[in-house]
Formats: sequence, structure tokens, C-alpha cells
Amino acid sequence: MTDQPVRGSVPLWRTPEALILIIAQLLLSIRDMPIGAFMLVYLQGQGYSPTVISQISSSAQIAGMLTAMVTGSIAQRIGNKWVWVGGIALAALNSLVFQSTSVWWIAGWWVIGGIGMALAGIGSASILTFIGGKTQIGVLSSIYILCFTVGGVIGNPLIGWLITRYDYHTMSIAALVMSVIGIGIVLFGIPHTAPVKSPTNTPNQIDWQFIRNPHALLVMGMRGLATVNYGVLTVLIPLLLNQTAQDVYLVASYASTMLVVASLAQFLAGRAADKWGALWPTIICFAVMVGCGGILFWGTHSITLLFVCGIISNAAAWALSSLMYLWVADFIPSDRHPLLLGWLHATWSICMVIGSLLGGWLILYTQGLPFLVTGLLCLVPLWWTWQLYRGGKGIA
Repeated sequence: MTDQPVRGSVPLWRTPEALILIIAQLLLSIRDMPIGAFMLVYLQGQGYSPTVISQISSSAQIAGMLTAMVTGSIAQRIGNKWVWVGGIALAALNSLVFQSTSVWWIAGWWVIGGIGMALAGIGSASILTFIGGKTQIGVLSSIYILCFTVGGVIGNPLIGWLITRYDYHTMSIAALVMSVIGIGIVLFGIPHTAPVKSPTNTPNQIDWQFIRNPHALLVMGMRGLATVNYGVLTVLIPLLLNQTAQDVYLVASYASTMLVVASLAQFLAGRAADKWGALWPTIICFAVMVGCGGILFWGTHSITLLFVCGIISNAAAWALSSLMYLWVADFIPSDRHPLLLGWLHATWSICMVIGSLLGGWLILYTQGLPFLVTGLLCLVPLWWTWQLYRGGKGIA
């Protein structure tokens, strides 16, 4: 891999290569974030049943998860930048769903798009850690994650306007054009990253020896257990708020407030990590999830506690999603970043499903039990974080 770009005293997030990363990610998020929701509406309008629609959607998620597991090997062959470019190109093909009526073409385009989304996500994240190197990347990672939220805020009404003013075909063409622009920005604005072969494996193989590395396992475990808790929060808090208050406007207010607070938490966690390191922001976030889990165990019948603890715990989970890039940069060799980021993507997918299913099962016993169990589980990554950043005693 080429050397990291040389910087002076300019903050990392304000360097040219970082600004290009942010611009490209924001543009592609404006394209990508609304596509999933409008795909469901389009297929419903074509007369497909919810069962068929869910099967198409799940197929793309599974394809993306499997792709993520081998993306590190692909990056070793062609480099992170070309993984991102290739991912954008493949992800662009999911917009062809809106040009199709046959279920096989729709499923095919959507699965290819799922593969592309996985490649693009891991490629751009690898570029993030490449640009940052061993420097402070907390603020940059928080802005990078914020691009997804801002992309949805801008993209949803934009895509909705295109469909209402014109039609799905026009929207599809606009999405393709945005993809082409994104490819151009990445090609000409992002530093080249040369492919780096593993010393123990060929690029066509998964480096299982590295995946068993204690640091890699701990980072995946920290990401996974946080995601299990987040999966429970995502499903159950809105349902319990609606069940308790019988007010959809309250649920909408919760969702909007959560986005604002979570985005602010990401930025504050990034700033704190840049100033003092990732140890204490990570520990505080896990401790918040543990504490909120205990409070929610006793307070699920209180609208106030559901609202406040749901927002705070979600904010901690979002902050951890930014801090994850610092864990990777702090403990993983740069040539292994794409490999681990791919496995982290797969870990997130699996643990979101586990969290949703676990929450649905535990709530049958006691309404607050899912929050208590998954909150207490966060004690484990809290301890792992301390061990990891305090010299790894007991890890190896």
C-alpha cells in the first residue's frame, strides 16, 4: 500500500483527500439510502406479495454478507480504491430494478446491488482508515458515518420528488447518473492504494489465521455484542412506545430526536477520541448501554423512560459505530483493514438478526427482559476494551 498522504497542522477531516472521501460518501448516500424503501413501494405497486418482496430483500442482504467475508481477499488483489469503485458500479445496477417488471430480473439486479453495496461500504471504510493511518480519525469517522444520515435526509425527499414529478424510470436514470459521478470523484480524487498480498495466503483465499488473531476477534466481538443490543432497541422501543402511548406522532418524534442526538453523540465521541484516545469514549458508551438496559428492565411501562433511555442507548450504539474505525486503526495492520472491515460488516448483519430474534423471544417472558439481557452482555465488550487498550493482558 502506498504511504499515507503527508499533512501539516491541518485537521485530518479538512485535508483534501478526506474532503473528497466525505463528498463522495455523501453523494452516494443520497443515492443509496432511499433506494431500499422505494424499491419496496415499487414492487408493491407491481403487485408482488409481501412474501416475495421480503425474499428478494433478504437475498440481497445474504449476498452482501457473504461478499463482505471475502472482500479483504479481493482488496489484496486490486487495492481498496478499486474495491470501492467496483462496488459503486455494481451497486448502481440495483436502480435497474425500477426499469424491470419480471421478478427474476428484479431479484437479479437487487442481489447484484447488494453485492455492490457491501463492496462499496468496505472499500470506502478501508479508504477512511488508509487516509487516517495511525493519526487521529475520530472526527473524520463520525463525519463519515453522518454522511449516511444526511444522505437519507436529502435523498428521500429528492427521490420522492422525482418519482412524483416524473416516474420510477426517471428516478432510475438519475440514480445511475449519480453513481457515474461518484465513480469519477473516487477515481480522480482518492489516493491510489496499491494491492498488498498476504504473506501467508494468496489473494483468492480467506486469511483464517488472521481472523483468529486475538485483536481481530475482540474487535469483532465488541462490534457484535453492541449490535445485538442495538438490534433489540431498533425493534422494540418504537413498538413499546406505540403500545404504551397509542400515538404514532410520539413514535415519529422519538425517531427524529434519536437521529439528532445520535449524530451529535457520534461527533462528540470522535472529538473525545481524537483528544484522549478511544479507550474512555468506548468504555463510556458500553457503560451507557449497560445502565440503560437495567433501567429499561424496570421502566418499560413508562413512556418517559422508554423515550429517554431509548434515545441515549441508541446514541451510544451509534457512537460505537464511529469508534469502531479507531479500534481497527489502533490494533490492526493497515494491509489487513479491508479483511477485518469485511468481517465486521458480516458481523453486523448477523448480530442485527440475532438481536431482533432474541428481543422477540425474551419479551414473551418479561417486557423488559430483552433490554436487561443485551445490556448486561455489553459488560463483556466493556471488559474487552479495557484489556485491549491496557496492554492486552489475558488476551493472547
